[in-house]
Amino acid sequence: MLDKDITIILLNHRTLVALITLGLNSAAYQAEYFCGSFMSVGTGQLMAAQSLGMSRLAGIRHVVLPQTLRRVIPSWSNEAAYLPKYTVVVSLVGATELFAQAKSIVSVTAISLTTYILVAIIFLVTIAIISKGLDIVHKRTGIPGL
Repeated sequence: MLDKDITIILLNHRTLVALITLGLNSAAYQAEYFCGSFMSVGTGQLMAAQSLGMSRLAGIRHVVLPQTLRRVIPSWSNEAAYLPKYTVVVSLVGATELFAQAKSIVSVTAISLTTYILVAIIFLVTIAIISKGLDIVHKRTGIPGL
């Protein structure tokens, strides 16, 4: 029964459109985060790299991009935490998501409180795993003392 439900969810065109929409929306935000982080690295950094004999491309690759990535990780972690929450909005266009599944389970079993608490726990665990993973990346790429 579960395999059939998963197949129906994956083949539903509304779900596919919702996933593409969420992906494009998130990509736009992430691009802006990256652009802001890139612009926050001073032009003096690139000039200093060029004064050391690096080409413009090498200066961007070895000096500017590492600083940009260190600065953008917190913003990306926020966006990664928001994505599971945005799936609830997707249900407005008819895509099957976690709360819609919970609603159908409640209509069949009439166990509402337990079902919705379980859904909340799933959301919290998902967001906690994403946040913890990105915190680890942030700590590994961070500069000590900053």
